[in-house]
Amino acid sequence: MGVESLWGGDLLADILAISSTPRRNGNSELALRYFCRAAEESNISVEMIRIHELTLEPCRGCERCAADGICIVADKMQPLYDKVATAKGLVLATPVYFGSLSAQLKIFIDRFQCWWHAKYTLNRPFVQLSQHKAGFIICTGALHRPEFGDNVEAVGKVFFHSINYHFGGFLCLQGLESRGEIKNDPATLKTAYNEGVNFLSKLIP
Repeated sequence: MGVESLWGGDLLADILAISSTPRRNGNSELALRYFCRAAEESNISVEMIRIHELTLEPCRGCERCAADGICIVADKMQPLYDKVATAKGLVLATPVYFGSLSAQLKIFIDRFQCWWHAKYTLNRPFVQLSQHKAGFIICTGALHRPEFGDNVEAVGKVFFHSINYHFGGFLCLQGLESRGEIKNDPATLKTAYNEGVNFLSKLIP
């Protein structure tokens, strides 16, 4: 549960797509799927993970990871570190809740405190900037409030910078109230697809 090979089926995919909505086939997840269709057409493997369906503990703030850059919490987060280290691109998708990203995505991001220590405390980052990995973030919400998107983008930028992923872009889709409503909006889905096309060009230096 929680892991789905969309196209390509590799165990360690070229693009890792993180869906953080608690709703299967919610608007953010559907936008993520259309974003990733560009990869399918280029024969690039994509793995989508629904982190809501995984058992992920929040960061304990224990700072044990400051010694070696390794998180001591033994849960379903552990395999995700390897996937992020191996992928060429990382795409995060979230609904907007109370003006920011979902709790599920915040847990995922906070658990990279160990990578923060690896980079800044130990000077041994798991990803090198010279690898030219790129990250992208998608958010969807009901209200037309640009500042909500700004909040999500700001967190995404800090996260990608901390793990040595270049910031590859941001897409905020608003005015989507009902579950799966985006399916009836081909123009918005096309926007997500086009952003996926643009993102692919950033995966190769």
